[in-house]
Amino acid sequence: MTNYYHVLGLSEDATPAEIKSAFKRLAVKYHPDKHPGRPEMEEKFKEINVAHQILSDEYEKARFDLKLKYRQFSQSQERPYTYQPPSANTWKNQARRRYASGRIDYRQNAIATAYAFGITFLIALLVMTGVWIKRSYDDHLLEKRLAERRSTYMEAKQLFEEGKYKKAFEIMTSLKFFRTEERDMKIFKSTMLDQIIKKGDIAYRAKNYVKAITLYELVQEFAPDLPYYELKQKLAESYRQNNQPDMAIEILEGFLVSDYELIGSLVKIAEIERDERKNLNEALDRLLTAHRLAIKRYKRFYGDGYALVINEKYLPKSHFYLYSNLADMYYRLEDYEMAIKAADWNKYVWPDSAVSYVTSAQAYEELGRQNQACIEYGGAKDRNWQGVSPNYCR
Repeated sequence: MTNYYHVLGLSEDATPAEIKSAFKRLAVKYHPDKHPGRPEMEEKFKEINVAHQILSDEYEKARFDLKLKYRQFSQSQERPYTYQPPSANTWKNQARRRYASGRIDYRQNAIATAYAFGITFLIALLVMTGVWIKRSYDDHLLEKRLAERRSTYMEAKQLFEEGKYKKAFEIMTSLKFFRTEERDMKIFKSTMLDQIIKKGDIAYRAKNYVKAITLYELVQEFAPDLPYYELKQKLAESYRQNNQPDMAIEILEGFLVSDYELIGSLVKIAEIERDERKNLNEALDRLLTAHRLAIKRYKRFYGDGYALVINEKYLPKSHFYLYSNLADMYYRLEDYEMAIKAADWNKYVWPDSAVSYVTSAQAYEELGRQNQACIEYGGAKDRNWQGVSPNYCR
């Protein structure tokens, strides 16, 4: 018998608050999303979830506590049996009493036996009748309770189909555990968040950012302790497209704290500062922070000679956007030499980048170096750039 208190790392006198706190801590630690490809972690998470469902429900907890105490009592009553043969004096005393009693009254013995048997049978009958009545009553209560729970489930399912996800989720959350015959209810509850995320993704791909925000925010409200990094990235982009830059930056800065997609998050924050907030200096600061992180990583993996071995296939796309944006930012701030350097790095690592050639060409134009500008425009044309180069380059 599994001791659910021990599963949660608790003593058997733990309070409801302690049970809830232990579950949250262990659920985050062993959640399958944090341990992909490790089935033992998924099993541990399931065991933690079952323990929480049992111990957080007053009825189930009382039943479990009773079973646990009975088991402990039964174990305490177990004693090894040692046979002790009767002594010689015992045999003599029994023989003495047998002969001293005289003749045995068989009729009286038969009556006493029948009387004892009748009393025993009557008691057994009463006990069995009581057990049957109690079991029938319990079965009736269980059947009634299961019917009420199924009615609650059907109500939640109807609300969910009508798009009233929050109310449906609140109702299903009130059903803290599920019996074997309620498997369909358990599956519905466990897939509600996945269905909401799927609907949010459909809205996101259709560029219906208002609806995507509503659905993604619901998921975060229902499961605040789960990471959902990809969902949060889409939510941040939805906020940005819906002209809510402050909300987008708040999510992206949360990634910086959790050490998730640092360079990509800094680049996106810089883009918002540049395009929505029109704060070019802040955007440049964010990009330079990302640049320092990138160089630090290059040196850690490739050494000081990273420039000789680095290749686009070893780098995430966020690094390309970093240096494309950095070149653009220097150009906007009229630091044309630095714009050319940043663009040259991109051309070196990503040689098919037409945008980097265009940025270099524009910077050379501003510096009055038209011949070099024409060479850069030619490089952009060779890479399928569809723009129009200046007349002096034709």
